Amino acid sequence: MNKIIKTTALAAFTAIAVSSCTNKFEEYNTDPFALRTEDPSVLIATMFEPLMYVQQNSSQMVDQMIGTYGGYFALNARWNGQNFDTFNISDNWAGSAYNRAFNTIYANYFKIEHITEGRGHYFAFAKLLKAVSMARVVDIHGPIPYSQVQDGDMTVAYDSAEDVYLHIIDDLKSSAEVLTNFVTSAPGYRPLAGSDPIYGGDYSAWAKFAESIIMRVAMRTENKEAFVDAMNSPIGYIMSNSDNALRDPKSMGNPYNIAGSIWNELRPASSLVSYMVGYNDGRADKWFTPAAAAWQAQYGKYVGMRRGNEILPGYDANRSKLTFKHEDLLPVFVAAESQFLLAEAALKGWISGDAKKFYENGIKLSFEQWGVASVDAYIANKTSIPAGHKEAAAAQNYDRKTQVKIAWTAESTIEKHLEQIITQKWIANYPLGLEAWADFRRTGYPELAPSVSNLSGGIITNVVRGARRVRYPYQEKDLNTENYQEALTLLGGADNEATDLFWAQK
Repeated sequence: MNKIIKTTALAAFTAIAVSSCTNKFEEYNTDPFALRTEDPSVLIATMFEPLMYVQQNSSQMVDQMIGTYGGYFALNARWNGQNFDTFNISDNWAGSAYNRAFNTIYANYFKIEHITEGRGHYFAFAKLLKAVSMARVVDIHGPIPYSQVQDGDMTVAYDSAEDVYLHIIDDLKSSAEVLTNFVTSAPGYRPLAGSDPIYGGDYSAWAKFAESIIMRVAMRTENKEAFVDAMNSPIGYIMSNSDNALRDPKSMGNPYNIAGSIWNELRPASSLVSYMVGYNDGRADKWFTPAAAAWQAQYGKYVGMRRGNEILPGYDANRSKLTFKHEDLLPVFVAAESQFLLAEAALKGWISGDAKKFYENGIKLSFEQWGVASVDAYIANKTSIPAGHKEAAAAQNYDRKTQVKIAWTAESTIEKHLEQIITQKWIANYPLGLEAWADFRRTGYPELAPSVSNLSGGIITNVVRGARRVRYPYQEKDLNTENYQEALTLLGGADNEATDLFWAQK
């Protein structure tokens, strides 16, 4: 991979920064009301993208395409026969998440570090954004450079995935503490109010967000201590929909609207539609358009699309479409997820409390988030199960095997309760495809209809399990060869889409 910040450029910048920034250290970190000509908030403004991409091409290459592995979407274009949902992605596409995150985050992260001398609220906030962004990258690839990225040179040694997650937890924890202390010292002041498209510069909200991400990461990696510590933190976590981390796409518009409604390259996946139809889930009306009348008569109100589907002339217009609008906010973390994390923690015996209550709270929060009524009847439903998928092309049909129901019953096994938790968490986390894919790899839930086409050339041997990671950018093998080879040792397998991360269900 090309160096993100060239050594010579960094050296020149450092020389300038040392002479010009040291005298301003107190200004940047102590006096929040001081005027200044060199404002870290301008640098921070560019660092939000990797949390949830808004720029259409970035969103499509990362959240939408890789996100298809999470079972929410199917890709309605073949792009010269190379595609994520058929497991034959190009080398350029494979490196999209890695390259975009590293370029976007580190371009300004080190500038902020130099300006602030690595202290204070601006640096803490930049470190928070770095940690959350890299959590997504390690989820996708496995081991990545993290602790050794000190000077803007990306051609450095990789950390094991286990260590990356631990560093991320530490960085989030320390950032949350600094931001909380800043709010205490300067209540009501929001230095990032004009730069922050998620919380409008509310550091208290960001601190809760950080603790919530710790809970997510800790559950992923079976880190009970970190999970309990975050849950019990006096800072708090995202508990209500008013706390939700939602990104405003502003003038660029919601990228799912662009891909689904304007470009016609994204469709609701058959798996998501099948669960929603089987459960008679009112959120479906918010997410999908009805199928064409002729198909409704034969296959029901909503008809999704199988991943890896052959694009058949005349079929496309019949399927349901996505309903995202230009102005719709993009979820980054929602309160329902916190409750499902607590439900799983209670099921594991990590925490006291009623897993059933947390589970039902998660469903209620999701219904509230989407403005859907009749949640009590939904939660009490003891009979409905996910539907199968049927359409005109019989080869696309899928008979779902799971019998997972909605109502929580005492006689169910722990494994059945886990399937319930992850299934409802999956629905509630729509459209966070990367998070859904991580849970699917970790637990095996929910049951997803496999890709119709496997064009991996023998790499993916089990289409039900599907892709387990995405290979590294090809530049790493060429330009960071020694460290790349060591990364494969840390990974414990080949650099392809069939190798599991350490936390994945084997």
